[in-house]
Amino acid sequence: MTEQQLHETLSQNIKKYRKGKYTQEQLAEKIGVSVQNINDIEGKRRWPRESTLVKIAEALEIEVYQLFIPHDLSNIKIDETDENIKIRAKIQEQLVSDFRKSMNKLLDKWEITDI
Repeated sequence: MTEQQLHETLSQNIKKYRKGKYTQEQLAEKIGVSVQNINDIEGKRRWPRESTLVKIAEALEIEVYQLFIPHDLSNIKIDETDENIKIRAKIQEQLVSDFRKSMNKLLDKWEITDI
């Protein structure tokens, strides 16, 4: 998955899980960020901080990793067995790690261009 696809998936999933539950304004208020922040995340203009991702997932009553499942795969249900819980934790760790790497690359680009 490319960085652009990851960004697109995150945007689509926040919108999907938010639909019928919260407006952008309500979600922003619930998690303590600005409406513009939510708008920028959904508009693919800004990556959320890890803490913001956690707050978004908690507000939407989902796991963080579900924000990164491509739209066409998001209806898959997984049984809550001990093995599946371990696998989900491993996948979530990998997603966070990949997200950090992508963010660090992006920040490195910004630092180079800002000098």
